[in-house]
Amino acid sequence: MYVRKRLYNALFLYTIGIVNSMKKIISIIIATYNAEKTLKRCLNSIVSQKKDQLELLIIDGCSTDRTMDIVREFAESIDVIVSEVDKGIYDAWNKGIRLATGEWIMFLGADDYLLEGAMNVYWNYLKKQTLDGIDIITAQSKLIDAKGKYKRVFGNPYNIKEFRCCMKISHGSTLHNRKLFDELGNFDISFKICADYEFLLRKKLNARYIETPTIAMQVGGVSNTIRGLWESFKVKRYCKSIPLLLNVYYLTKGVIGYYMRKIKIIN
Repeated sequence: MYVRKRLYNALFLYTIGIVNSMKKIISIIIATYNAEKTLKRCLNSIVSQKKDQLELLIIDGCSTDRTMDIVREFAESIDVIVSEVDKGIYDAWNKGIRLATGEWIMFLGADDYLLEGAMNVYWNYLKKQTLDGIDIITAQSKLIDAKGKYKRVFGNPYNIKEFRCCMKISHGSTLHNRKLFDELGNFDISFKICADYEFLLRKKLNARYIETPTIAMQVGGVSNTIRGLWESFKVKRYCKSIPLLLNVYYLTKGVIGYYMRKIKIIN
């Protein structure tokens, strides 16, 4: 059944729409706040590949620009629309998880977009593989600059030793088994930048890897700032994923790399 859900005074108000009994396989959750500059590109990339087995959820934090006008333009292709004040992106994602019905959950940034044929990559993989007990399926992403120019491909296979040191998987192109949230709970909203990293550090994951880029992601996000590096340090300390001295080493290396990139840009 196709249902459009809105969060109203902390209760779920359900408005019945088009009947669709097809079981959802993948749910894509997009958290938005004042995303008018990039949201249409993001939604177009999904709608052009949308099948009945794909569920699309928009969780908006009461945007003050044209974000919700754009959402309304795509309303017939969006399964869940929520617009209310939230406590940041991870709070929005947690709401999306509660509302999602898909077996696999993906978190796509409003300034990112699916590459052409991306959903077929996922569908074909899900059909051909035995995935019992698999927690996540990671893929690659194409990194682009603010002008849309291709920079490089990002996203390594999940490796627990490497992952305890730094986030080398492409989270935006990762499918999460919804059973993982039943097991581990939700994102910790006390972390504002790296809660996804903290969440995935809670256990040794059973992971699969698709060596194909499925999304385009803009470089220079907040996770690559000094604040992001510091929060990553705090996450690893909180999770005790690596020894303190090694954690300090990665923080120092990240800070030096950050300022070296700044100097390169200035020159």
